Amino acid sequence: MSKPLIGIIGKVQPQYGEDIWHRIDEVDEIRYLIVKHGGTAITLLPTSNTLKFNDNDIKDDTILSEEEIKELYRQIDLCDGFILQGGLYSCNYEIEMAKRIIELDKPLIGICAGFNNILRALGTDVYEDKTKSHDIYDKNYRHTISIIKDTKLYNLLKQDEYKVNSIHTMMAPKENVENYAKISSYSYDGFVESIELEDKKFVIGLKWHPELMLEEEFTNNLFEEFIKKCI
Repeated sequence: MSKPLIGIIGKVQPQYGEDIWHRIDEVDEIRYLIVKHGGTAITLLPTSNTLKFNDNDIKDDTILSEEEIKELYRQIDLCDGFILQGGLYSCNYEIEMAKRIIELDKPLIGICAGFNNILRALGTDVYEDKTKSHDIYDKNYRHTISIIKDTKLYNLLKQDEYKVNSIHTMMAPKENVENYAKISSYSYDGFVESIELEDKKFVIGLKWHPELMLEEEFTNNLFEEFIKKCI
């Protein structure tokens, strides 16, 4: 049996300092988790004829042409499952791909900004927390989240609370989410930490970064179950 092909949707990066190249990245810890659990990973790239993309994580108002969308869809048709990555910037091609993936009922994990782009694909949004109360750039930092029973997340964790990292500035209050997706966990201060779609095979969005928690049982359970759904 051939391994499922998992598309990691490339994330636009800024040009830092004297860097003379534009870059689109994939996080190698994500590729590692896909391969570890039986998938084959490839990077999916934007189809826009430009080197200038959105320079923040506020919703991108770029309008994609029919040809650009068609080419994005062609990439989606190649793959069995998808990862929407985290990062400082979000672009409309990610939202457009998320819409199509959800429409086709293909498995999808959205991480941090990927969580945001799932919500945008569903017709809602997040907002910027200028206090940066959840922007702790430390992979070892943890805060406690509360897990809701009768959710896919609870079935993967088998516990009421879990400690996660916190490297994000865009927040999702309950009122922005509850009419669009099932909420599966909350942070200590009441913000939504994870979502899922009940009527889909496997669509999960997480505000934290499981790829920075490689040895955690949950991380491996998540990717194992995700790969199974992609077969």
